[in-house]
Amino acid sequence: MPRLISVNDISASNLTDYVVLFASMTNPVSGQADEPADGFIPGAIKFDLDGEGSDHSSSLPHTLPEQASLSALFGKLGITTDKPVLIYDNSGLFCAPRVWWMLMAMGHSNAAVLNGGLPAWKAAGHEVVSQPAEPSPQAFTGAACDEWFCNTDQVLAAIKEPSVTIWDARSRPRFEGSAPEPRAGLRSGHMPGAVNVPFTELLDNGTTLKSPAALKDYFVEQGIDLTKPVICSCGSGVTACVIGLAALEAGAQQVTVYDGSWSEWGGDPSLPVEVNHE
Repeated sequence: MPRLISVNDISASNLTDYVVLFASMTNPVSGQADEPADGFIPGAIKFDLDGEGSDHSSSLPHTLPEQASLSALFGKLGITTDKPVLIYDNSGLFCAPRVWWMLMAMGHSNAAVLNGGLPAWKAAGHEVVSQPAEPSPQAFTGAACDEWFCNTDQVLAAIKEPSVTIWDARSRPRFEGSAPEPRAGLRSGHMPGAVNVPFTELLDNGTTLKSPAALKDYFVEQGIDLTKPVICSCGSGVTACVIGLAALEAGAQQVTVYDGSWSEWGGDPSLPVEVNHE
């Protein structure tokens, strides 16, 4: 199954072939929540990344739930290990890749992101409905695949290893340290040796991931070597999955996401930080 599906390749008539997930969260930068008035793709089941989609025993936002909890959540939402899953969000391409990444990390490889999300769906003239669907709970027995996420120790090791590249999806001012973090108590700057790959620069019209060829051109222009293993980071591990997905689409072979991202790194004074802005 492809990682991305275009709205031109899907219609309301074949939506029943998928478990459709609406990935939902509040944007931490703008503070904007999903707007129910935007409507829902027919049959879509809400996946709340701010709610059950995160481990609230952690002090960090959007931490990956432990395996048993995540399996139970996927089952509750009607996901099985065999039926295809189609994931979208209301922004176009913002938090849907995080849900895709979580499914991959649980061994569910039969999933795709709707490229352009709800904006593209509506622009194509497809129907929307006023309410999300109610899930039909199923048994989900996934197996954790550890290579999809990494922790602080692995990032610290990567900083000392020139064969690994650390990408940061945050905006250039936040990466440079010239703009404050939207979450209180975090230092400004970035991990030593990291390269800035703002996720917004990988999108067309702010909503749709660029083509693989255009992504490859972008990475060449930025001097980024896609043959090296990649660790992706951002503010809380959400848009890191956007650039991770882009890396895979462009041909990178080994990509992982730092789950704690800057919420963890920037909040720990023992971890090294670089600042470009004087």
